[in-house]
Amino acid sequence: MWRKSAWASVCVGLLLSGAYLSAQSAHQCVRSSVAANIELRRDLDRVMTDLYNRSPAFKAQCDRLAAAQNLRVVVRLNPSLPSSCRALTRIWRRGREIRADVHVPPGNALVELLAHEFEHLLEQVEGLNLRVLAHTRGSGVREINRELFESDRAIKAGRVVAEESHRHPKAPAAD
Repeated sequence: MWRKSAWASVCVGLLLSGAYLSAQSAHQCVRSSVAANIELRRDLDRVMTDLYNRSPAFKAQCDRLAAAQNLRVVVRLNPSLPSSCRALTRIWRRGREIRADVHVPPGNALVELLAHEFEHLLEQVEGLNLRVLAHTRGSGVREINRELFESDRAIKAGRVVAEESHRHPKAPAAD
């Protein structure tokens, strides 16, 4: 899912997130080995690298995200996501700069959800206006809650990557 917030609130959110990371697990955070503009925990990086090598669709997503010089992403394993969503991406814009905070749960659906949320990031890199598209018949975008959007494109991307990854041996789980 995608949520848009004002840049002023992201500054506070990023400061708070940074404080949480430094207090809890800063030593575990690394830049992704598949996209330098993505930061995540080391164990999640191993899963993502394995998925990158097993799924051509996920590789294409990561390569496109890595090429977006105006994008900075933090991926977090979050076991306490709201019950209303399986994963969540908050995106903030300031001019051309895009900041994203991706929350995915640990577990079996991690592969599908990472690909799903990464597709939402690509929608933003491409400049899609999900608010407008949600009011356009046949666009494949829905506003499922106030400022919370879902797209058929992201659902399909998650399913394709999950299918591709299941054709190959399983990756180690991130806990």
